[in-house]
Amino acid sequence: SFVMAELVSPDFLKEVEKCSGSKQQEDNYNSPLASACRVLSARRNEKDSKLHQLLKRLKEGVEEDGGFPICAIVNGDLDRSLLRFLIAAEFDVDLARERISSMKKWREENDIDHMLRWILPDEKLAALKRCMPSSYHGFDKEGHPIHFEQTGRFRWGILKHCSAEELVKIHILAQEYQSRVLFPRASAMKGYTVDKMANILDLKGLNIGVLSNLHTLNIFKEVQRIDQLYYPEMLSTTYIVNAGFVFRAVWNVLKVVFPAKDHKKLKMVPRGEKGLKMLREFIPEEHIPESIGGNPGSEARNGQAKMLEDLKEIRSLFSHSGDKSDKYIQKSIRIWSIDPERKLKLEYSESETVLTDLCKKINV
Repeated sequence: SFVMAELVSPDFLKEVEKCSGSKQQEDNYNSPLASACRVLSARRNEKDSKLHQLLKRLKEGVEEDGGFPICAIVNGDLDRSLLRFLIAAEFDVDLARERISSMKKWREENDIDHMLRWILPDEKLAALKRCMPSSYHGFDKEGHPIHFEQTGRFRWGILKHCSAEELVKIHILAQEYQSRVLFPRASAMKGYTVDKMANILDLKGLNIGVLSNLHTLNIFKEVQRIDQLYYPEMLSTTYIVNAGFVFRAVWNVLKVVFPAKDHKKLKMVPRGEKGLKMLREFIPEEHIPESIGGNPGSEARNGQAKMLEDLKEIRSLFSHSGDKSDKYIQKSIRIWSIDPERKLKLEYSESETVLTDLCKKINV
């Protein structure tokens, strides 16, 4: 559509960057998408104002339905969160509104707002680490958090230790961690809302037998269904490393569950120095995993341990929140994510949010 073409044009993106500035803002008027809408409106023709009109219609409809779930608003930026659903619905406002309503119902029925306080028992976590090695691994040059997955080393004997339902729940936990911890962290570093991930999939060791494991295929399909319906448009790029003929066979089977537009987000990385050169164009050297050619001791290689530490701190926030509202808890998590070293107490009221840092109060 012309709206999408306009959104991704280089000239438009440059204007948005100038308009949104680098200072993080709480109110939607100063969010990156609001800046985008002002750029579009400033061009003063019917085509360029279309996005603004669609977004306004969607926002009004969602408000009539009771509002967008607080804990699902990435970085406090409602416009960006609405836009993701609008893009996923190919700018069909009624469809986007329906999907947001379904997402809200799903979150309520499955208590997703409190997912960050859930954790597997230690013995199951140990099995997960052995059988499904993956980790967060810093950020790419655009600020997107990187998820590194050694898919070729996955061993589906994990199903002897964890149920299929638990593996799906672990994926939802990861999505909530990305949305509510990593994205605010990335946004604070970049000065604007970051709401997409970069994935690196190392397929070394991938076995064709995965296609005969119905449990594996069903888990994969369920995970993809959840991502597309409830966490749409959160993928920036997936880098495929060490792909061979097995990947082609697997991809021919699995590609049907991905939206067609996501196929273009896959980048095949050549082997050897040529592939490393390609990765270095998009990812800082220190965030390229050592196992695929990055520097020994590269930064953020133990992102899995960091995630577990973060979740432990978040469980502590929940345990001390008492009967506070979801808005209070979500705000607390976001502020802690940005600056986890500071001991912050958050006091919320309808009119203002005040941070108390020791004895000093700061209005935000």
